[in-house]
Amino acid sequence: MNLETRTRLLRHLSELATDAGAAGDIKVFLPLARHRLALRPEVVVVQGERGAGKTAMFNLVQRHGSELRRLFDEPGIPDATWLDAFSESRAHPAALVLDDLSAKHPQDTALRAFWMAHLLGRLVDEGVQGAALPAPFAELRALAPTDPGKWLAWAEQNPGALMERLDAVDQQLAHTGQMVFATYDSLDRIGDLDRSHRQRLIRALLSLWLSLAARYGNLRAKVFLRHDLFEDAERSFADASKLRPRSVSLSWDVESLFRLVVRHLANRGPAIEEAVEWLEAIRGLSLRPSKDLGLMPGELPEPARRAFATAVAGEIMGAGVKKGYTHRWIPDRLQDADGRIVPRSILRLLGEAARHALLAPMGKGRPLLKPIDLAAALIETSRQRSNELAEEYLVVQRLENLRGATMLLERKDVARRLARPVGAQDRLPEDGELVLEELRRIGVLEERRDGRIDVPDIYRYGYDIKRKGGVRRPR
Repeated sequence: MNLETRTRLLRHLSELATDAGAAGDIKVFLPLARHRLALRPEVVVVQGERGAGKTAMFNLVQRHGSELRRLFDEPGIPDATWLDAFSESRAHPAALVLDDLSAKHPQDTALRAFWMAHLLGRLVDEGVQGAALPAPFAELRALAPTDPGKWLAWAEQNPGALMERLDAVDQQLAHTGQMVFATYDSLDRIGDLDRSHRQRLIRALLSLWLSLAARYGNLRAKVFLRHDLFEDAERSFADASKLRPRSVSLSWDVESLFRLVVRHLANRGPAIEEAVEWLEAIRGLSLRPSKDLGLMPGELPEPARRAFATAVAGEIMGAGVKKGYTHRWIPDRLQDADGRIVPRSILRLLGEAARHALLAPMGKGRPLLKPIDLAAALIETSRQRSNELAEEYLVVQRLENLRGATMLLERKDVARRLARPVGAQDRLPEDGELVLEELRRIGVLEERRDGRIDVPDIYRYGYDIKRKGGVRRPR
């Protein structure tokens, strides 16, 4: 491989570091069984950690709803209209507007009325059959469709009129044999300054759709929601447990993660032609053309994953008793204490490693990267993943008390450190055992068989927590 080709491939690989441009791109979306399950009409909530692909799926159904049957090769997927019922687009109230709405209306009935009225308004905006606004509400909403403060009072006083119009939509859809899915994303953007607003608005939304899902057959919902927010909602209103059978969690196994990387490399980036040629030379790796859906990777059993990882960074990572195969090193370093890995982490790891390699003298061997490139990328990947999880779970910030420590540590030592607040804004309990157990529950801490506590690498590097042995860290 000459220097020019290697440089082009590394720049191509570096594009994996950000998934912003790929969101909703049907050519890099990898259809899995969990996605098929999530598309069933009876499923209301699609759960997933940050980085698990919720927004990618939301964007996919919005932009390519008519192609879902072909992408998944599943004739049972309903032919439907996918309505953007809430997202960060300008068609909806901004997060700060909803925070203010929640602050001014302490009763959940007002927030439920908001979601009903906004749903009906969006159905009308998109020209859905049978959708019409009651005359007084139509006049108020026309003046300020994204400012519920202008029309919420009417909606709260007239829930029957709103429900009547929603009933009419479902009846018309049933009559014509059509379906509409109201989709909700970016709900975690609400309540950045006061999480109680986010909890109340999500609780009102899920409570509404719990009742509508039993009432309607052709007007349905897909609420894309983080695990922690769904769990909060389950504890917050009567009959919330009935949502559990109507929810699907997006999870990824190691083979699917490697296939996703291949799907990205084969269909997106500045050097697709060279990347496809490079991929096709890897033993056991196959690419299947799928018309305008791009190249689809075949199955990737362990021998093929080993060959792929060897082509990327060589067969072995580390040295001595700590050395291991690269294709195992990658998922081992990215998984949490429960073995979970999100797609964003593996894409970021390989993309950041390529960026690191571009700054160093080019190697002469066959692999694109050196072990030191992956080790450098793991630090940045861990830092970003730790920050993401700390936004979901404030308790993660207590790992700051382990900075500089060398794992493994005795449980009592870890509990003592975790009891200390981190900064003036930390109002979490000063009970170290309670904090430790919560961090175990969410997969941030692991208790070994001998009782000692460890931190998975995906979080350890982000807080500069050390462990003896392994691949040399870059200076």
